[in-house]
Amino acid sequence: MIRKLATCLATGVAAFGLAACVSVLPEPKVPQGLYRFAAVETVYDLEASIVVREPEASRLVAGRAIAAEDSSGALRLVPNVEWTDSSTRLMQMAMLDALEGNGPGKAIVPETGALAEYELAWQVTDFTLSGTTGRCRVRATLLEGASRDVLDQTIVSTTQQADGDSNADRAKALAGAGRACVDEVAGFVSQYINAHAAKPES
Repeated sequence: MIRKLATCLATGVAAFGLAACVSVLPEPKVPQGLYRFAAVETVYDLEASIVVREPEASRLVAGRAIAAEDSSGALRLVPNVEWTDSSTRLMQMAMLDALEGNGPGKAIVPETGALAEYELAWQVTDFTLSGTTGRCRVRATLLEGASRDVLDQTIVSTTQQADGDSNADRAKALAGAGRACVDEVAGFVSQYINAHAAKPES
């Protein structure tokens, strides 16, 4: 009987301790707004297929958080706004949409395992806010699919001004700058591929 009582007491104390631990955990912060890139305005045709990798970026800008540079040059996370997915994943999906033209070539992700004549490797070197200005800077490298030799490279830099000074307006401006970056890189990719695509033998 005493052993049963001791077991019950020990179980009760453990349960109380667990409840106490749970109660002191901070409540997860839910953002007031989730943002994504707008739909593509220009769609490019491709004469040959390309693998579009997810761009590389620093951890600060590669996630769902949105960062802003203050007057001292320090980067801080903007509260209450986030991306619907990681920013680099949003850029990759936007690039696939932008290269979804009517040409014989297709833009595909590496996860398909399919081979393509070309490959896009790109790095996001800036994707932050400065006040009410969204800034995006991307270095894009076009590779030959089989050998991975470098064929061409470009650096794209875009900005977009927010319509207001709220965090929501600023997030939309940054999304616009990112969308513009993707569009310029898509144009670069399409122009090179279409100019160098192998012509069928007559």
